This record gives sequence, C-alpha cells and structure tokens, in this order.
Amino acid sequence: MASPKLASDLSSDSKETEPASSSSSSEIYSWAGQLASESRKLDWVFYWYVWPDAVRGIIRELEGMSGGIIGLVGVQGVGKSSALLAIESGRMVLQREEYRRAHESGEPPNFGRDVVRFKWRRQSELMPSLLNGTHELSKQFRHEYSKALVEHIENVFSFSIIGKAEFQQARENPDTLNLHWAEKAIGRREAERVREQVWLDVILEKRLLLIDTPDYSKTDRRLMAKDLDEIYWLWNLMSKGITKPNIVVAIQKEMFGGHFFFDKMERVELEPLRPEEMVEAYRKRFKGVEPFTEDALLNLARMSRGIFRRFLRYITLTLRRWETSGERIIDTAIVKEAVTVARLVEDMRLELVELFPKQSELQLQAVRLLMLLEESGSRKQNELAEELGMEAYEMTRLVEKLELHHYITRRAEGHHNVVNLFPTRIERTKPSLLCNTHRH
Repeated sequence: MASPKLASDLSSDSKETEPASSSSSSEIYSWAGQLASESRKLDWVFYWYVWPDAVRGIIRELEGMSGGIIGLVGVQGVGKSSALLAIESGRMVLQREEYRRAHESGEPPNFGRDVVRFKWRRQSELMPSLLNGTHELSKQFRHEYSKALVEHIENVFSFSIIGKAEFQQARENPDTLNLHWAEKAIGRREAERVREQVWLDVILEKRLLLIDTPDYSKTDRRLMAKDLDEIYWLWNLMSKGITKPNIVVAIQKEMFGGHFFFDKMERVELEPLRPEEMVEAYRKRFKGVEPFTEDALLNLARMSRGIFRRFLRYITLTLRRWETSGERIIDTAIVKEAVTVARLVEDMRLELVELFPKQSELQLQAVRLLMLLEESGSRKQNELAEELGMEAYEMTRLVEKLELHHYITRRAEGHHNVVNLFPTRIERTKPSLLCNTHRH
C-alpha cells in the first residue's frame, strides 16, 4: 500500500520533467481549446492539472477499499471528467512507486490495466459502441469477443468448417475473425448472449471502474434513474465476485438525491475552483501569466464562476480580441471588451433555460438576480423584488426554484428572508468584474 504522504502529494510527485514552455498564442489556443477531458492526454494531468483535495482524498481512500462505490458529485462543467482522468493517472503513479520500492531493478509491468475509465452508455448504445470502436474498451472487448466466437464455433460446427483456411487463421489470431460471418453462423440470439457474457467478463477482471455519467436534464430525472438502476445492478454483481472491484461514478450535483442508490454511495463533492486556482492552472502550464496581466487573468477566472470549461472559453475570446487590438499585453480593458456583460448574461441564461424552459422573462430575471447577489452579497428578498420590479409572489416562485437547484440559499432573519449565492457555486473575491462592468 502506498504511503499517505505519497497519495496526498500526487500533485508534485506525479510530475515528470516538464516540457519546454512557451506563451505563444498558438499554444495558448491549443491548451484552452481542450474543453472536454476526452481531448486531453494523461500528460495534461501530470504537468498542468490543479489537484483538488477531493481528488487526492479519493485516490488515498481507494488504496484500502474493496467493493466500494464513491459518488463524485459536482455541478455541470466543474471538471468531473478531468477528475476521473486524474484518479486514473494518480493510481498509475502510486502503482509505479510501490513497484520501485519493492524492486531494485527489472522492467516495471504495464500499470493501469486493472483500471478502466469510460462514459456510461445505456443498453441500446453499449454493444454498438463496443463493436464500432467508439467505446473506451472496444479493443479489448473485440479481442475477447472474437476468441469467444472462435471457441463457440469449434464446439458446435463440423470439422469441414473449422478446417477452412480463414478459420484456421482466426484460431491463431482471433482479431482476424470476420465477426459478421461468425455471428451469422451461430445465430443472432446466441451472438447476443455471448456479447453480454464477454462484456461482463472484461469489466469483472478490473479492480477499479471510473464511470462518467452523461449530463441530464435538470427537470427530468427518468433517464438518470434508469442509468443508476443499471449501475447499481453492475455494482451489486461485482461486489459478489472474488476481486470486488471499486467504482467511482461522476454525477451532476443538480441531480444528486432522490434515488435509493445514492444512499449506498460515499459522497465526495468536487467544489468549483477558486479564481486563484484557475490562474494557478494557467501559470503551471505557461510558467507565468503572460501575455495577460495578473489582474486580467484573475478577472477572467472570476467571470467563470468556478467553471473551468468556461474559463478556457473566455481565454480564447480574449486572445482573439487582443490579436486585433495592437496592444502589447492583455489588460483588464481588453478582457472587458472581449467578454461582455451580454456574453456573461447569455452564458448564465443557458444554465437556467432548463429551469424555466418556456419562461424567457424568468430566465432573464434569474440572471439579473444572480448578478445582483454576486455584486452585493446577501440581500433581503423583498429588496430584490423591488429592485427587479417583481411582485412578492413572483419573487417567491423564482427564489424557490433557484434554491431547489442550488443556485442560492435563503435564511430567515427577523421577519425577512435573506438570499445569498449558494456557497459552492462561486468564490467571492472583491473587486468583482461583474460589479465593474454592470454599471456601464
């Protein structure tokens, strides 16, 4: 077992010799363009990932866990997929360090084979993705499936078929088997049964499954409930086996709750990054903040409201504006020109459209309310209603919906309700750029 210190210091111990750095526009564009974790390689984690305490804690806990399940919970866009990538790479680092301590010499094994990280697919999508090469386990599945088909055909067909040259080749190298011919030979139903068994065999040999669930509609939990039913069935099956693999499943915070499976998980919350942590991620990659000033980059981070994906988008917008400005550096003035209040409002409205799908006026009022709270902090509910020109009952309906989906909190103070931003959605740091730009 790896030492607690090693597990807790992955952010430094996992770093290889860093590549040469450069702050050219093309490299910044390339880095900021990797909005989805699927487009990032493991070196992205080793060199430039800002390791949250939650991720280091999960890696440390997995060292002594058997047959457990952890729910990694976070708001949409906060970096759950990247966190799973970091857990996978962190485990590989720990395995390598354990091997080095136990062996003075010798070629290390291929670490990471007992871990699989994949996007969750529903039953109707699973087999097609495994067969067409789009699933993360496609290569291993197709190899094992071909072996199973060869063995099945050997058991039920005559020697005249087995003796064919192409089939002899498939016996020696199953990857050359014509799957379409083999499935047709044994029949559709039998092929489906073999597929299901091979899929279970492949994942049951793993020690750790990292499952990334899709984004769900905030107003319809049916698909999420169906997926959780299937993941629960899988976990229950695996926990009865000999190896008892662990599972980490990434789940939207807005959707967490209301399903019996959640009570069986250990919940670990992935908090939105603080503005300073986003700046640190940039600094780790480029050894500084250039061509931004410190204030300009920090303002972009504040605008992103804890969502790293949005931070990357805003960097790209600002670079484009800077390249046409003729200025030597990117200061806060260029940031304000590139990421306008209208853009911030539109991004917030996109978040809120599912909460108010046919009520565009309520979408706008919700955005205005959130911006007021970001600017001034806690406000009395009746004051907000007056400032936004809303009737008391309209404001009550609005804040109840926002509170339900963890955008705001309310507390009683005398005869009034006091409204504040939900604490994990934004880390307040004054002065706020929203505050500065909202007055113009």
